Amino acid sequence: MPLLLFSIQNAFRKKAVVTLAVFGVAFGIALMTFLLSLVAGMDNRAERTLGDLSNRIMISGRDALFGGLLLGMGTTPIPFSYIEIIENIPHVEKVYAQVSAIMRPYNVEYNMPLYGYGAEDISAVNSIPHNKIIEGAAPKDDKEIIIGAGLQKYMNFIDSPYEIGNFYRFIVPENGQAKVLELKVVGVYRTGNEVLDSAFSGSEHLARDIGRIPDGKVSSFNVTVDKIDNLESAAQSIRNDLSGKKPEVQVVLPNEVLNPVKDILDIFGRFLIAVSVVAVVAGALTIMVVMLLSVINRMREFGILKALGWTPANIIFLVMVESLVMSLLGAVLGVALGYAGLVLARDLIALDFANLTWQTSFYVGLAGIFIGVVGGIYPAWRAKGVAPVRILRGV
Repeated sequence: MPLLLFSIQNAFRKKAVVTLAVFGVAFGIALMTFLLSLVAGMDNRAERTLGDLSNRIMISGRDALFGGLLLGMGTTPIPFSYIEIIENIPHVEKVYAQVSAIMRPYNVEYNMPLYGYGAEDISAVNSIPHNKIIEGAAPKDDKEIIIGAGLQKYMNFIDSPYEIGNFYRFIVPENGQAKVLELKVVGVYRTGNEVLDSAFSGSEHLARDIGRIPDGKVSSFNVTVDKIDNLESAAQSIRNDLSGKKPEVQVVLPNEVLNPVKDILDIFGRFLIAVSVVAVVAGALTIMVVMLLSVINRMREFGILKALGWTPANIIFLVMVESLVMSLLGAVLGVALGYAGLVLARDLIALDFANLTWQTSFYVGLAGIFIGVVGGIYPAWRAKGVAPVRILRGV
């Protein structure tokens, strides 16, 4: 214990050396914290969206965008009467129709989706945006809409914030021309589904009016089955029963479309982890260089200590503890800097899905220990080889 306390105190003797080593490690650990939190956040979002869609089947027009995952946005409407066929298929648990439209905020150069829901859907399906309000209230009429939390974050990022209680102008098509429509944003919702959370939501009548969808037709059907094991058989039965009907439909399992996207995210995540490893190695090299320079400058000190009875093991212990102390201080500072970077990223680039978990903190702590051990091995080996006689002759 006395040797440990002496080693810890000795680590702070040369403040310039300590500062250089700590900050060298801190920057590497900060990068690792930021990137691993980013990977954890991406995985969490992907798993949540896939989980929400895991037992679902999307049915939309043949020309629907992105395999129908945008809930029929931009597609030829399909007859509502198809619902009777779908409901009678084995293992189908619930079916609700989706009405969607496209509108463009007045101050933005591209279109955004609006999903409309009827009162019957809202009362029957818990995952609908109107049942997931996190701020404000649900729309009460055709002049009110709610905005997804993801879309609200993005609009804040491009300096076009949407605040609860305010009216905003939207450009919608009407008879081949553009029409300006004023709608009031009354709430913010979050479902955990990235598709839904990046859109507006309102009444079914409003979506029909904007999308020019006549009564008796819908944009898509959202089907849930009783068990995931029955998903593919139910989808195939739907394809068979709707085959040959006009307009033609596409029957899509969201997982089939999203799994390749998740694979790409996994590859990107592994790339970020590789960058984190490089940052850790750089931190270990920083510690090794600093400790090696410190050892070279302290050869006389080590020679005197060995002359006073210190064993090579004591010298190794001294240098390793100093290395560990500096690397752990760097790790603590690095986590703080990494977290600050996450907060800054949320405000500046709308990066709100990074997630600093206890697992990430654990891995970062292990990285700090790794840096200290690896960075101290060679300097400790050099220090323990000091010959007291040769050093004392030079005194």
